[in-house]
Amino acid sequence: MAIPRDIPKHRSLFLLLTLVAASAVADHPKPKPPLENFYVVTQAIFHADPKWVDHILEVRPQGLNDVQVREIRIAPLSASCPHHATVRAIERVVPNTTVKKVAVHFDLCAYTEDDVETMVHAAKRTHGAPSSDDDSATQTIVARCGQKQRLFELPDQATLRFDGLTLADTHLAAFWNLAATVEARTFGDDFSLAHLAPEQDRDAQALGGKLVDEIKSGKYDQAFADNECPYAECPDHNAASALQGYAGPIFSCPEK
Repeated sequence: MAIPRDIPKHRSLFLLLTLVAASAVADHPKPKPPLENFYVVTQAIFHADPKWVDHILEVRPQGLNDVQVREIRIAPLSASCPHHATVRAIERVVPNTTVKKVAVHFDLCAYTEDDVETMVHAAKRTHGAPSSDDDSATQTIVARCGQKQRLFELPDQATLRFDGLTLADTHLAAFWNLAATVEARTFGDDFSLAHLAPEQDRDAQALGGKLVDEIKSGKYDQAFADNECPYAECPDHNAASALQGYAGPIFSCPEK
């Protein structure tokens, strides 16, 4: 897969990624298994308040003909209360549909883990890496395709030559927008668990509290980072660290 020397550098990445994508298609000509369910864990790091936010977006069948979409947000209460975590959640049942339809044009089962890993590796920046002072977000998609599970790790876009990746494989590049697109289509373009009216906040934290045991059970652990650190103070923390400061719904910082 060597690139001829007379090809301009600005085209070399596009050619390389196109060859990688074409090779993946050739290597996996089998029919795609059906998309049974999926969830996406997003771990974002900020240099303003809040310092970190973890999101879980889950899409799964509900009964015979419906689909449940659930979103969970775990984050510190505020900059002045970094060791008091909030868990907010919302869920909605979409009637008479399928997981595949909710996922719209995101064809998760068209790719294997090796396909995605190879493309991401080829698109990695070797020069001009983002500053450690920049905000960042990683995503992990866990999808059930037929009888098999697939796990796709998506690094922060700024660590990749993302324009080249998009030109080479638009469908794969769209994976970075999966969670945001499903959230907007299900809950509304302007919806955000970070910006709720007081009554909405009470409802969201009440539902979040009911889901804490499910999160602690390890259901989503494989999509979180591995490190255990106090109050999720390291960027690559696990779910247990994110929940260390959780003690139930909280709306203001306790007095010391």
